[in-house]
Amino acid sequence: MIGGLYQSLVNLFGDKSRDLFYRTGYEWALQDMVMLNQRLHDEIGGANVDLWQMDAKFIMESWWTPIGEAGWGRCTFNFAAQSQGLVFVELHDSAVAAPFAEAEAPVCHLYSGLFAGALSFFERTERHAVEIQCHAQGAASCQFIVGPGAKIDAAEAMRVKGTPPLEIVSRLH
Repeated sequence: MIGGLYQSLVNLFGDKSRDLFYRTGYEWALQDMVMLNQRLHDEIGGANVDLWQMDAKFIMESWWTPIGEAGWGRCTFNFAAQSQGLVFVELHDSAVAAPFAEAEAPVCHLYSGLFAGALSFFERTERHAVEIQCHAQGAASCQFIVGPGAKIDAAEAMRVKGTPPLEIVSRLH
């Protein structure tokens, strides 16, 4: 179903479909984070606890758990470079990549938007995301970088030029 939907939208919108998928994921994540914030208020601490006061990894895993359980894959969040404004996400079992074996470029733009939207909400500043490695291209997992727009634009430019994912990550540090 996901593959058919993606292919239909690509046929209909062409190159603009990438932005459509990204924006859809971004908005979806923002709405999910609003609901998560309310749920945490209700379950943990009422009006005295804000989502932004909690551990980033806990929040992102709490947000992702129901999405993953719904069949969108398993992911891990790496906050080791958060002081530099970067978060790394590794996704296994992408619902989007699965139908697109041997793709020429990453296809998980919906996920990029999801991760950018969720971290934008949590960090209370706009974040962007790019997929630097995709299972649809034969990689074991999909890998994303989330951070400030300029850094993500630089990562995307490197990816387009064929820079390997590990080199992209090291150059951003």
